[in-house]
Amino acid sequence: MEKNLISRLSVLVVLIAFATACSRKTEYTHVIPADATAIAAFNLQSLADKAGLNDKANEATKQKMIDALKSGTNATTFQQLEKLIKDPSESGIDLQSPVYVFTATSLPHTTMVAKVNDQQKLRAWIGLMSKEQLCQPIAEAEGYSFTTISDNSLLAFNPTAMFLINVSGTTPTEEAKKSLTALFQQTATSSLSSNAGFEKMQQQKGDITFLASMGAIPEAYAKQTGMGLPGNVNPRDVMLLGNLNFEKGKASLQFNYYSDNKEVEAMIQKSQKALLKLNNNLLNYFPASTLALFNVGVNGTEFYNLMLENKEFTDNVSIAQADEVKKLFAAVDGDITAGLLNVSLKENATPFLLYADVKSADALKAVYQNKQVLKLGKGEDLLQLGEHEYVYKSRSMNLFFGVRGKQLYATNDELIYKEIGQTPKKSIKSAAYASEMNGKNAFAVINIEAILELPVVKMMVGFGGEEYGMYHKLASQMTYLAMGVDNQGKSEINLVLKNQEVNALKQIVDFAKQFAGM
Repeated sequence: MEKNLISRLSVLVVLIAFATACSRKTEYTHVIPADATAIAAFNLQSLADKAGLNDKANEATKQKMIDALKSGTNATTFQQLEKLIKDPSESGIDLQSPVYVFTATSLPHTTMVAKVNDQQKLRAWIGLMSKEQLCQPIAEAEGYSFTTISDNSLLAFNPTAMFLINVSGTTPTEEAKKSLTALFQQTATSSLSSNAGFEKMQQQKGDITFLASMGAIPEAYAKQTGMGLPGNVNPRDVMLLGNLNFEKGKASLQFNYYSDNKEVEAMIQKSQKALLKLNNNLLNYFPASTLALFNVGVNGTEFYNLMLENKEFTDNVSIAQADEVKKLFAAVDGDITAGLLNVSLKENATPFLLYADVKSADALKAVYQNKQVLKLGKGEDLLQLGEHEYVYKSRSMNLFFGVRGKQLYATNDELIYKEIGQTPKKSIKSAAYASEMNGKNAFAVINIEAILELPVVKMMVGFGGEEYGMYHKLASQMTYLAMGVDNQGKSEINLVLKNQEVNALKQIVDFAKQFAGM
């Protein structure tokens, strides 16, 4: 009897497992084509929470939307719409799962994919829109159902996934329908799910995660973006993998380059060797009011070797110039720090300052002694001002440069040149973003607060009317925009706001509501 009971339980377990396997839905991401060139995943629940859309303060806004519907709809329709506004999950779409937006070679339209968790609710929602003449009635195709919205969008779905495709015109719509038949039948191995980069993207944490290849860039620009890659490597093999996250007082974008191509990966690793960790020893020469700053640690020899991989560089540098250029690059060993100090309305008169750690002044001396290789044009000249100090003169600008000690300097402003080596009372070392440079190989920042203090900006706001006033009000909520790159090649861009107590997305949404008069 005991054996008989075990036998029956075994059969029951097998039947349950079989029934579960038969009823399990295909993963909705399997409909995304394998040739997708750019894709982003949106965590709608997280975005809604951080934007404050679920706060009690927004209940009044929801109620205004509901009240506005009363006058234009009948009682039955109004009840359904009210239910949908109060609980968006009644649409039949799973808002807890990421919503993907992508472009692909086989489907060249901006396309959204969402997970369907209740096809009947989705049909009811579309039926409601059709009743209000916002879309066509649901039609059936091979393996899926669809409707068109205002002749510009195609909405298609099956029990697992929903597509929303931005199309325009009869021909693109019909072509998209043919593509959908195959996409709805895809398996994991024939979809983007088989892409290692997509797997890495799904492991990323953030409100928005993304993956983009050079395939997303128009052919006309692909060659430019391929600068620095070996000639036998397709730039489209390079992918950008990252995430965007909204925090209190800050919006943070993180990304890094990724490739399955071993040659591309080797080039990425080689480019990282050309960068050194910042020592930030040149920051004391730049005032805290610097409008924009770029700081990078450079191994000059490795950087020159990297440039030799760039066909455009080798095509434009003659043999005579190459040796001098190589000496200049090789002399650099450490930080290169450049800053935009002010803004002038005069052409080519915006003052900048650059410092760099160098091994010696020999490279500059050699360039001056062999200045004929520079092929100076009419109205141009290169003059010596002192030991290891020079000025390049042209009709449009003067460039003062030289080496003092083991630091190279350059500026286009004579007053700044006369103060080379002097440090301001308050330098960038005291800036709020200075600590973010620690551990980085490269760092750039735009000082929004300092820009807003410029007399020329205040003048534009004063005479620019309501539009400039609005832009100024938005910008005045920001402190700075910074980008850093670490020694692993990971980049991070941070937009830092003045209010550090409220989530950045909520601040953005609140400003948008003010602008819209809500």
